[in-house]
Amino acid sequence: MARVTLSEGQSRFLFWLIVVIFSAVIALISYNLYLKWQLKNVKVEIVEIKPVEVNIPEELKVPVEVTPPPTPLLVEFEEFDYEKLRNEMADFVSEDQTVSSFVVKKDDALRIIRRAKLPYLITPVSTDTYSVVLLGEFDDFSQVAQKSLYGVFVITTVSENLSKELAYDLRVAGYPSYVYAFTKGGKNYYSVVMGAFPTRRLAMEYFEKLNWDDIMKRIGTNSPGYAGGLISP
Repeated sequence: MARVTLSEGQSRFLFWLIVVIFSAVIALISYNLYLKWQLKNVKVEIVEIKPVEVNIPEELKVPVEVTPPPTPLLVEFEEFDYEKLRNEMADFVSEDQTVSSFVVKKDDALRIIRRAKLPYLITPVSTDTYSVVLLGEFDDFSQVAQKSLYGVFVITTVSENLSKELAYDLRVAGYPSYVYAFTKGGKNYYSVVMGAFPTRRLAMEYFEKLNWDDIMKRIGTNSPGYAGGLISP
C-alpha cells in the first residue's frame, strides 16, 4: 500500500483548518451553555385576560334623530357670464328635436341651465332677461316650459360642413348661432340660425336688432334673413 505524504505547506494548512473547526465547536458549545444559564434567570408569568362584558339594553331609550338628506341647492354659486354660456351652448338642432323654452332673468337662466344638465341655446331678450331653450324635456318649478322654437334664419345650404363653418364664424363674432337640420322634398337642408325663442314675436324683435350689414359681409350674402319657426308642438 502506497504511503501518502504531505508537503510542509499542506501540513500547515491542515493544522490550522483543524484548529479553526475545533475553536468553532468550542464557541458553539459555550454559547448554548450561556443561553441555558440565561433561561434559568427568566421568570415567566401567565396572565389570563377575561373578555369584556358588554351590557346591551333590550330597548334603546334615547330617541334617535334621523337627519333628512340635504336638499340640492337650487342656485349654484356661479356668476352669470353670457359669453361663456353662449360659447358652451349647442351648435346643432334637428327638426324632430324636443325642446323646453323659457324666458327668464339671468340668474334664473343660469339656474335652469345648470339644473337641467341638457344641451341648450341662450339668447338675450333685454338687458336682464334671456331666452333659454333646452334640447329635451324639462319643467322648472317656477313656470311651465313652452315646446316651440323660433329663430332668425341667416342662410340655408345643402352642405352640412359649410353651414357648420358659417355658424362657427358667426359665434366667434359674438352671435348666438347654430345649425338647424331639416328635410324637405326628400332632400336634407342645413340652415344657419341665430337666436332661440319660444315665440315668433321675440324672434322678430331680435331680427330687427341685428346688424345685417355685418352679418351679410361675414357670410357673403346680399340680403338679410328672416324670422321663422324651427320646432312647434
